Amino acid sequence: MELQDMKDRWNEYDRKLEANLRLNTQVLRELALNRVGSSLKWLSRKIVFELLIDLVAILALGAFTANHLGEPRFLVPALALDLFVIGFVAWSIRQWAEIGSLDYGESIVTIQRKLELLKIDRIRMTKWVLLLSPLLWIPLLIVTLKGLGGLDAYAIFPARWLAANLLLGLAVIPLMLWVSKRYADRMQGSPLVRGLVNALADRSLNDATRFLGTLSSFEKENG
Repeated sequence: MELQDMKDRWNEYDRKLEANLRLNTQVLRELALNRVGSSLKWLSRKIVFELLIDLVAILALGAFTANHLGEPRFLVPALALDLFVIGFVAWSIRQWAEIGSLDYGESIVTIQRKLELLKIDRIRMTKWVLLLSPLLWIPLLIVTLKGLGGLDAYAIFPARWLAANLLLGLAVIPLMLWVSKRYADRMQGSPLVRGLVNALADRSLNDATRFLGTLSSFEKENG
């Protein structure tokens, strides 16, 4: 066999190998993006379900508000809860729209960046829900007792107790924000905290980012 023939065959092998790698990368990309899309569909459905529940809450609070327009002690707690739920709805709608606007034809890095931003946003939303819960539970108690049982929380519980719990809930917000900033670096290295963060972000979103991470690593190794 002449040297030129060997070179030609070697070049042919190289072309076939490169073509196979491109095909494998394309197949893996399609599989990974299909799994990403499937995971995000579950997240999208979950958000829609949450929105439906929130819509029911908004309607119920709206009816309660309309029935107590002349009673500030019931009106104010209901409005506080209503504003909270409306804000949560707006936040959820934005996330739902972001999922729907994802373009799977973009580069893997771009999709990864968008999903990481969505993951951070989900964590941030959950964080604020947890932070505001101690503050809102007293208004929730007042509205629930009145709306479902016709009971007056102001007559059942001492005014000092209600006020103390409300102030405590208000004080918790800056305290928890300070703790999270003060010890953020230490907590990031904790497996327990990382697990909690992943749980807050949602399993479907974690699965989607993991699939993309696998695909990104493959493309780098064979790029």
